[in-house]
Amino acid sequence: MEYKGIKFEAIVATPGCGKSYLCDKYPDKFVDVDEVRLKCKYIVPEDITRDELERTKGERPFARRADYEEYVSHMEKLLDQYVQEGKILIAAPHPEAVEYLKKRGLKFAFVYQAEDMKYEIERRMIVRGNPANVVKEMTDQFEFFLNKNKNESDSVVKYKFGKNEYLEEIVKKFGCEF
Repeated sequence: MEYKGIKFEAIVATPGCGKSYLCDKYPDKFVDVDEVRLKCKYIVPEDITRDELERTKGERPFARRADYEEYVSHMEKLLDQYVQEGKILIAAPHPEAVEYLKKRGLKFAFVYQAEDMKYEIERRMIVRGNPANVVKEMTDQFEFFLNKNKNESDSVVKYKFGKNEYLEEIVKKFGCEF
């Protein structure tokens, strides 16, 4: 992928931009790092749907699979396999995901919400079925996360998305073909 002449191999994106949607729609092209991370960290039922997973955010009802080092090691092995298969990794800005990309020397774009997106992100989270406490926490901390996102410095490209933008359209701007 490339944006404004800068090439990169992965994407880190904040909540509400359509990461899960994109990965579900194009599973042969993209990997949802958050889902891989979740399934390494917890014992998640095989038949659980994406919507059911979304409703567990904030209070995961699953037993922990392993301690931190074990689950991160397992996650990294799976992500290595996906990279070898030529898939594009798409992650939320969790430290484990960003550290993986940095350790592997994978350049990434950072996609984050514009300043006027607070209530749009809230709406998107409600529509996708996030619990009310998670939506409230995200809305209450919007400005904190926005300032943190503006200061993010590990990516090679930063892209601020607005009200009518979703990750599917953004990756097309990055040169992805489906």
